[in-house]
Amino acid sequence: MLIKICGITTSETAIACFEAGADMIGLVHFPPSPRHVDATQIGEILDAVKTIKRHTVLVVVEHLPEEHIIARFDYIQPYGKAQLDVPIKHIRVIKDESALSMALSAKNYQSVPAPEPDLYALEMSSGILPGGNGAAWDWGAAQPFCERYHTLIAGGVTPENVAEVIRSANPFGIDVSSGVESSPGIKDIDKIKRLIDNVR
Repeated sequence: MLIKICGITTSETAIACFEAGADMIGLVHFPPSPRHVDATQIGEILDAVKTIKRHTVLVVVEHLPEEHIIARFDYIQPYGKAQLDVPIKHIRVIKDESALSMALSAKNYQSVPAPEPDLYALEMSSGILPGGNGAAWDWGAAQPFCERYHTLIAGGVTPENVAEVIRSANPFGIDVSSGVESSPGIKDIDKIKRLIDNVR
């Protein structure tokens, strides 16, 4: 079970996530978000974890950072109008029921012209910001999709309910941000450890 902790804002938190057993960390490059990191912060975090053999994900909305920054990541997870034609692995996000239905009915799903994604992320909960917005949803509805595609479940996942999420959807992995925070943008390492222990 792949575990992605998203919304990392400091080098110390990035290292702690990997030491706790996370497989991926996500860095959000989107100024309205309380988890936004600018180019300097991104460089510092990536420098801190460059010897750790785990994966990093760049989460972007509408605009991409400079190409040399993108090239340092293992994956890109775009929202909104962010362009997808960059030569790294992709996590494609599905956020509404119509897109999910289209994906399930299509032989080879692609909502827009783009490289076939390496992973999908299902975030069917609503909110004012891109992402899961910390809101739970009917994770069981994702099971047919998870059977066909390597899928991360996001939105409302916490240490307390992660076992239910896994039983309901049987995903390839989980993607957690606010569910392991003490306040918006501030990760709680004890919550991260409990979440990972409960997944394992």
